[in-house]
Amino acid sequence: MKFMLGTPQVAAVLVTALLSTACTPPATPEVALTGKAKEVVDRSKTTRTTYAMYSWNEVTFKGQPVQEWGAEFHSGDKHRVETPRDRVIADCKAQTGVALSLETGKTVEGPSVARAACGINTNKAFTAVEWQGLVRTPFGPADRVHLSDKTDIRTYDISPTGVILRSTYVQNSPEQRMGLSSEAVAVDSELPAPDMFDKASLARSYVPDRFKTMPGSAAP
Repeated sequence: MKFMLGTPQVAAVLVTALLSTACTPPATPEVALTGKAKEVVDRSKTTRTTYAMYSWNEVTFKGQPVQEWGAEFHSGDKHRVETPRDRVIADCKAQTGVALSLETGKTVEGPSVARAACGINTNKAFTAVEWQGLVRTPFGPADRVHLSDKTDIRTYDISPTGVILRSTYVQNSPEQRMGLSSEAVAVDSELPAPDMFDKASLARSYVPDRFKTMPGSAAP
């Protein structure tokens, strides 16, 4: 996909990617995070800012490009990710988490869920890391980091408070097929509800309906 949309991430990660790696223990990094790249990745994973970030995404699902909404919510050490197919909660300090697939009803639990949901996904060993400087976004300046592992080449734009504002995943192969493009459409300083970070909260969505349609389109 040229899937970086002209209209303004989650979900950091989309949860489909999270679930595909959650059962695999992280390998020893082939390239260590250092310098400014480490600072930016750490910022995304340790922020205690309260925010609700709503995104519009294009993702390859079952071999086909799909456009869909996504959202990430954060407060203190607690984080939540939503897509139309998945919901995830995590405690970023305790490194615990639960990911629910709405398609199958199955859950994945453990520290790998937190490593994926809390900021930039660090479940896979890096093969290359680079800080690419400051970039402009509709929400102000952001640090861009370029991270590669054996599966994907990833680019993230991270706000000064640790919010993932843009992300792209490209296959780490000669074809370099795009797997994900995500861009924030709104970042709010208030959460839609306070009780959205425990396991029981996975039973419902907290994303307002206005963020579940393509930006610029009329609500059904």
